[in-house]
Amino acid sequence: MKLAEINPIHPYLDAVLVVQPDLVHFGLLREGKIIPGRFPSSIRIDQPTHLHGDGDPHAHVFGRKGDQLGVVNFDGSGSHGSKFKLHDKDADALRARHFKIRADNVVEWAAIEGVASASELLFG
Repeated sequence: MKLAEINPIHPYLDAVLVVQPDLVHFGLLREGKIIPGRFPSSIRIDQPTHLHGDGDPHAHVFGRKGDQLGVVNFDGSGSHGSKFKLHDKDADALRARHFKIRADNVVEWAAIEGVASASELLFG
């Protein structure tokens, strides 16, 4: 996915109000903040996508041509199936924002064995 494809509605739209069916309650979805890493706009830090804002931020890391290299959670784990190694400058930029990046800059994502999809995983 390219950086330009992330927000196809409008390149400058950075927030969307989502109105609930009761037409009283709403949620605010915001695009993240672009920060420099290896390139001037190689990292976008997004806040949690839950309507209530629970959870930690995650970062989308982009390459020279705007291709998404991967997604890293605040705790340093991979997200969206990401497994990649961060460039030193990208890793340092995330560490400066308190992301827990491993010393070797590797971001790993692991599937839970025996679970075909997230929709099949139930907690009691």
